Amino acid sequence: MAELPPDPLAGVQAGGPPGTIPFVYGHPDPDLLPVAQIAQAAQEALERAGRLALQYGPEQGYGPLLDFIAERVQREEGLAVTRAQMMITAGAAQGLDAIARRFTRPGDLVVVEAPSYHEAIATLRDYPVDLRQVPCDEDGLRTDLLEERLKAWAREGRRPVLLYTIPSFQNPSGATLSLDRRRDLVRLAEQWGFWIVEDDVYRDLYFQDPPPPSLFALAGGERVLRLGSFSKILAPGLRLGWVMGPPEAIQHLVRSGLKGNEGGANPFSCHIVYAFCRNGWLEPHIVRLRAAYCARRDALLAALERHMSEGVRWSRPGGGFFVWVRLPQGLLTREVLARAKARNVVFTPGEAFFAEGGGEGEFRLPFSFVPPSKMEEGCAVLGEAVRACVPQ
Repeated sequence: MAELPPDPLAGVQAGGPPGTIPFVYGHPDPDLLPVAQIAQAAQEALERAGRLALQYGPEQGYGPLLDFIAERVQREEGLAVTRAQMMITAGAAQGLDAIARRFTRPGDLVVVEAPSYHEAIATLRDYPVDLRQVPCDEDGLRTDLLEERLKAWAREGRRPVLLYTIPSFQNPSGATLSLDRRRDLVRLAEQWGFWIVEDDVYRDLYFQDPPPPSLFALAGGERVLRLGSFSKILAPGLRLGWVMGPPEAIQHLVRSGLKGNEGGANPFSCHIVYAFCRNGWLEPHIVRLRAAYCARRDALLAALERHMSEGVRWSRPGGGFFVWVRLPQGLLTREVLARAKARNVVFTPGEAFFAEGGGEGEFRLPFSFVPPSKMEEGCAVLGEAVRACVPQ
């Protein structure tokens, strides 16, 4: 295979003007993308099955890749799933969009965490549904408060149709839902008849201990639609993810008008990823990602310890991409952001992550994208910005 030309953007940040330290993007580190191996996998896919890979594909997705995902879930989690319980999507985002389109009607009550992933909130609002939020803490979704609100909504004649959750190393908070609360959530879904949409895209990126069993596993594959993605563990540009669910729910998604007309999600990407996985490259790559992102988390936490003033608190995630910062009472994130932005440090304010308001004194700091060498400088600026906002 011919030698690849050099990347003209190598080492250059992908976001913000030159010199910006962008604590905005929950993106993988570009230097950790396995470019050479993906190039080899693409070549192998074309040589092995080029005419098939470049044609329309099955609506449910490329069968051998579905089988690989099932085998990996069995190996890593001890969870038996079949091809009938899965569908390939163009990333987890398309999976959520498809679920919202097929499982809700305008005005339906849909529950999200507070905070929750801001792009997921935007996706759900497209339909439009009645979004309600339930608070989280360091152990994830407060299922005790959810149960209280379910009873209150029932008195109004309302029941939720969906509950969207990121149970493992949550975006944006980094929290992981405890095992007891996972069991509570599954119980409540069965009792009240709503679907759980389990966005589990960070599950593999743990730094010490893996997260508790998935909600899908605890529910025996019922009442849960579980989203997965190769974006976090391989490359987001491949736009490849999957949905797991009961066979009848998967068929409901497959039979949609869009799926029927598109010929499957990204057939060529499916063949590339399958070749990559068939060569045994995925697991060693995930091990490298865990080590690299763990080092970045540690670098960010250490920088926060050095530069943040008394009263500022932050999460200490066991995996994923994100740290969640809480300012002392009375300080506003937007004022800190204005001062930090003037010195080329940007981040996403907390309000973006709340469906019904909140987060005025909170913000998200991803550690996946900003190089460790820039974290120290960025946290120094943030610390000074916070102190400048404290009333004298």
